[in-house]
Parts: sequence; structure tokens; C-alpha cells
Amino acid sequence: MSINALIQQITPLYNEYRRNKSNLSGTEALEIMWAIGDLLKGYIEQNNIAPHNLFWSIYGNAEGTKNIEKKSYITREFQNRCHRIRRIFGKKEQIRKDFPHLKNFTAFREAMPFLDEGKYKLKGKERENLLVLLNSKLKPKEILNKIRFLQKEKIGRKNPRTQRLFEVEKEKQEFINFYNYIYRLIKIDDYKLCLKETKKIKSEYINILSKNVSALSQEGLKAYDFSIPGALKEPWKSFSKTIINLIMQKDPRNRRRLRRLIPPERIVRLADMLYGLASEENYNSIQKRI
Repeated sequence: MSINALIQQITPLYNEYRRNKSNLSGTEALEIMWAIGDLLKGYIEQNNIAPHNLFWSIYGNAEGTKNIEKKSYITREFQNRCHRIRRIFGKKEQIRKDFPHLKNFTAFREAMPFLDEGKYKLKGKERENLLVLLNSKLKPKEILNKIRFLQKEKIGRKNPRTQRLFEVEKEKQEFINFYNYIYRLIKIDDYKLCLKETKKIKSEYINILSKNVSALSQEGLKAYDFSIPGALKEPWKSFSKTIINLIMQKDPRNRRRLRRLIPPERIVRLADMLYGLASEENYNSIQKRI
């Protein structure tokens, strides 16, 4: 099955999710996302392709694919979340069994680290208590507050002697400044005006920078060699130097420290915004989702 054929299978489900997002219960949202994740999982296993590479292919091809509606521009962040949900639930029926009364998806999303495989996964009585909370009749905000308290208790433990986060303070600030700069370009909502900032930067360079930013979101993702054009201006030049320095380090500690300061989803979002600047078609698509 081709990537385009996979996109055509996913698109009706994705469109259903987007059209009805505000009216779906958390349980219903999970079922739709599980179905998308199942399609992704099947393609990954059949074609022996890395999930990251597949998500890039779908994200890059969906907008230009024939018979795919413009609103079906499927972000990598959404694909990754669907894939994780598929990993959490071996069978779709398990969703109704574990979450018969899940009010909205947001609380589940925040609780995912405790349900997914990994060092934060809860077991036994702790897991049972989490399921009771997510299915409770409490107001969504109350549930979310309790989940965030659990995050702080289980995940947010600090160990300053080993984290040494100050060592990537410069990189953190560089990322924040560049993120805000690119965000402002996207929000202009006029690609021709953006060209005043990017017209001397080749789209190929923007694309490879986007991929390398994405590679910082987690270890194991492929990074690409690239050189900085001599005429590249600020803030592009400084940010590019920072990215090259981070991706070339064999020791992953600084990349991990950066992810403690900049959430992986924010890193992926910057990669997506950069991708949006590579062409007018990309820009018009990503601008609607930022």
C-alpha cells in the first residue's frame, strides 16, 4: 500500500475527529484516534519503516494528494498521539472497558505518561486510582488539576546536582527567541510579506533545518548534515549554529537537558512552522493550525 493510499484511509477518520471534536466524549475521541493509530501501526510493521519517517511522509504529502480535502492536513503531533494510543490499548474494546465515562480527551492526554510503556507507567492500585479519577463525575478542570499534581509528584522531581540544566540555558533562550520569531512570521497570514524575511533562504535549507529541529524532540531520530550559507542573516544564523552543535554531540545529555526546558511537543511545533515557510502551499496549511 502506498503512502497516498494510507492517507486516503486515515483522512475520513481524521475529518470526523476534527468536525466533531468539541462534541465528542473522551471515550469517542480515543476510539477514533485508536483506529488511526491501528492504520499507522499496520503500515509501519508491513513496510518496516520508522514511525518518525512515516509521520513526516504523511505530513508532507497530505496537502497535495488528490482527493484529499485541504482540512485533512494531518500533523505529525496528532499522528504520534494516535500511534501511542494504539500502543496503550492492544484492542479497541479495551477503551470502553477502561474508560466508559471519560468526559474529554484533554485529561487522558495529560495522563498518557502514566498509561504508556515507560518508567512512569502506573501499575496495580495506583493505576486503578487513576482510572477511577479519569472516569469520575468531577468537573474536567478538577480532574486536570489532579492529573497535573500527579505529574508534579511523579515526573517533576528535581535533582539539580545531576540535571545541570544551566548548561543549556543559552540554547534554551536561542530556541525561545527563534520560536517567537517564526511564530510571528506564520501569524502574518500573508506569505508574500513573509518572503521579505525568507526570500534569500532556499526552501531546501529551511526543510533540512526543520527536520533537524524535529530530530531534537527525541533520541534516535535521524539528523541530517547541513552547512550554514555564508549570507545567512540573524536570527537564522545563530539558531542554525545552535542546532548543528546539538545534533552533532555524541553525548545526548545536552539534548535531554534541552527537552527538560523545552517540551518535545514545542520542538515539533517549531519544526512544523519551519516546514510551513518552505512554500506558499505549506504556509497556507500550517497557518490555520498555529
